[in-house]
This record gives sequence, C-alpha cells and structure tokens, in this order.
Amino acid sequence: MANTILHAHSERSSAGPAHVSVPVLGATIAAFAAISFLLCMLLGLVAPEWGQHTPWLQFYLGLTGFDPRSLALGLLQSVIFGGYTGALIAAIFNFISRRFG
Repeated sequence: MANTILHAHSERSSAGPAHVSVPVLGATIAAFAAISFLLCMLLGLVAPEWGQHTPWLQFYLGLTGFDPRSLALGLLQSVIFGGYTGALIAAIFNFISRRFG
C-alpha cells in the first residue's frame, strides 16, 4: 500500500472582483416582480374571499380592482420598480466588490 501525502494550498484566486451585470439583474428582478404581480392578481380573481392578495396590492399606486387598467398599471409599476431595484442592487454590489473585494 502506497503512502499518500496531501498538500493543502492556500492560494488566492487571480480573478478580479466579482461583477454583476446591471441590465441583466434589473431585467431579472423586473420579470420576477411582474410575474409575482400577475400571480397575485390571479389569486385575487380565483379566490377573492381568501384575501391573500390584499396585503401585496396595497404597495401598488392607483389600482382600483381587477380591471384592465389596474392590470396594465400594476405591470408597468412592477417592471419600473423591479428594474430600478435590480439595477441599483447590481450597481451597489459592483461598487462594493471593486472597493473591498
């Protein structure tokens, strides 16, 4: 039986700081927010007596119910605020990663 010697190497990676694509993360969170909004509206249509959709929909401005105007307005707000959130998170992450990573 041969003796095996294990060596532990603690080398730092030569790669630079991590980077997140601002447009990709912005679009991803915008899509997530839009899909979540649509699922919330669908739940409100299918089972309005449960009231599970009410807490989420209070964060959207100008919604009047389950009409086409509210659907369009909610989707628009989801895309705008989701895109803004994703872009801002990515930009902050990239800044901190460059600065401290």
